[in-house]
Amino acid sequence: MRALGVDVSERRGLDLVLLDGSPGPAALRSNLRPETLAELVRELRPDVVAVDSPPAWGARGGSRRAEQQLRRLAIHSYGTPSDPRKRDHAFYGWMKVGFRVFAVTGSVGFPIYRRGAVRGTTVEVFPHATAVVLADGLPPAAVPKHTWRAAVLRAQGLDVALLRSADLIDAALAALTGLYALRGEFVATGDPEEGVIVLPIRALPPHPYRRCTQPPAAAPQLTLPGLSPCACGQSECRAMTSHEFAPGHDAKRKAQLWAQVRHGAEAREELRRRGWELPPELK
Repeated sequence: MRALGVDVSERRGLDLVLLDGSPGPAALRSNLRPETLAELVRELRPDVVAVDSPPAWGARGGSRRAEQQLRRLAIHSYGTPSDPRKRDHAFYGWMKVGFRVFAVTGSVGFPIYRRGAVRGTTVEVFPHATAVVLADGLPPAAVPKHTWRAAVLRAQGLDVALLRSADLIDAALAALTGLYALRGEFVATGDPEEGVIVLPIRALPPHPYRRCTQPPAAAPQLTLPGLSPCACGQSECRAMTSHEFAPGHDAKRKAQLWAQVRHGAEAREELRRRGWELPPELK
């Protein structure tokens, strides 16, 4: 499974994080224009693209049904307006960039997600909402928001050392939402015709979220269904994979076995040279 998370900014450009179930990002990109995204999607070959932006203007009122549903859970977001007079406000420039992102990914075979399975689509996500859902609570009042979001990623077993900006942290949360959605662990809030927001939880809770008292504790490994530890045998490897080995780690296991075989042959030769006997189990 490979999920590409895209954080959208009008001034700073796009930040991309590709997650494949391993603790660290499989790829990172920053300060990109939407027009460069098509080639990157072909190169990175994600199963889903997750974008931190609405795909289009709202159909009615000052916000969409998805945003209204999140507000009932105490998860607040900017409304996506329907009024053409509001659309020209400079604030909504980032949304227009997001619309271009959805158009580009749609042109390379990832249409806007509406309903059903997410594989092969571009889904709208909201990193703040993802963090709230995964932490089961709103961020603590005294903790900076991206410090808290990084803690949420660590609690999911992700190595955040390379996520050196708030935008990359949000792109990683977007990609993580995509991984959960690929496994069917998601709910899509809102009206499919107006645009839905995908969250990494099977059903919305019946009550608003309350504020956490502290950041979540780090977990040793990613806890997504269908993943297991890599079998390469390297003590420093913390990769989780849907196959026996993480990409490229079968070569590590082969090298390890070669070293053991060579070491064993050398030990046998030294025992023979010294006239010592083999261990009983090897006779």
